[in-house]
Amino acid sequence: MLIQIQSPHTDESLIALLKQDDRSAFEVLYRKYWRRLYDSAYRRVQTREDCEEIVQELFLDLWSKRQHLEITTSLEVYLFTALRYRIYNYIRSLLTKKAHLDYVLQRGDHEANLVEDQLYYEELQRALDAGVAQLPEKYRRVYELSRQEHYTYREIAQLLELPIDTVEKQMAKALKLLRLHLKEHLFMLLLAANLLA
Repeated sequence: MLIQIQSPHTDESLIALLKQDDRSAFEVLYRKYWRRLYDSAYRRVQTREDCEEIVQELFLDLWSKRQHLEITTSLEVYLFTALRYRIYNYIRSLLTKKAHLDYVLQRGDHEANLVEDQLYYEELQRALDAGVAQLPEKYRRVYELSRQEHYTYREIAQLLELPIDTVEKQMAKALKLLRLHLKEHLFMLLLAANLLA
């Protein structure tokens, strides 16, 4: 059973104190959010040591940037968004290492094809990352929560405090924009391949 940390301060007042280098405010925020952030990370990372490291780094970053924090949403959304990006970078790093290991293990007669396939995959991944980065913020946030962090639409609606049909519409729009972006990119990639052939 989770124990809720009781504090006479709101998150907003704690952030104001944090900006004044108040360590006790930081400790209250840490105790309030650490377990929830850890549990959320564990659902995706599933190794205790890595989860602890990810959440610790998030809080260290919060402390180091305390005097310049600009939180335009709630602190909860800010922290879980920061966690999402850290998990995304962690998983992307693992996939990159795995792709390299797979290449080394499978290297042989098909080495040229593997290198070509890897380059093609990396190019597509860069195109997708660029497309996601170009999405309007509201669409990008929903897309990343759904496709990269594997939240359900209902969980996203609760986290962002939006109606579930709004989440569905924003996701549909994000996918439409990404399809258009990738279609244009693939055309240019194929054109370049034909010119170099």
